[in-house]
Amino acid sequence: MHTMSKLGSISFKTLIRGVYPARCSTPKTIQTRQYCQNVNVPKAQVTETLSGQHLFRNQRKPTNFDKKVLVWGGRYKKAEDIPAYVSCEVLSAARNNVRIKTCMAMILGTIIGCIIMVISGKKALKEDNTLLQRNIERKAKLREQAAQEQMSSIKNH
Repeated sequence: MHTMSKLGSISFKTLIRGVYPARCSTPKTIQTRQYCQNVNVPKAQVTETLSGQHLFRNQRKPTNFDKKVLVWGGRYKKAEDIPAYVSCEVLSAARNNVRIKTCMAMILGTIIGCIIMVISGKKALKEDNTLLQRNIERKAKLREQAAQEQMSSIKNH
């Protein structure tokens, strides 16, 4: 009887520990608590056999553009080396790699374009070929043409 009371108190203590949390709520005790978990629920068994394209659930057949992306992204050396089916993760990583390379090329092109514009602007300033000077010359031509048209219209009347 004495052993039964010890076993009863042990199982009672483990039961109480599962219901009432420990007084000290440390992150470890919070992570190890189990709430409403059905341990004895049987899992459904899959009896369907997969064949053909369904066998490659996480893979897909790459298109010609995908093949170019995989080659330019550095995953494969040549388009002939690419297998018939490629996983989505590999394709996504290659696309990200190509996206980064494209952005870097655009940044480089923008910087080169800005440098060229600064150089051409300084060169035009030295030659006194600025936008202000062009605008003044264009307005002078327009005024001259307007004056000639006005003179011709006065002579005709």
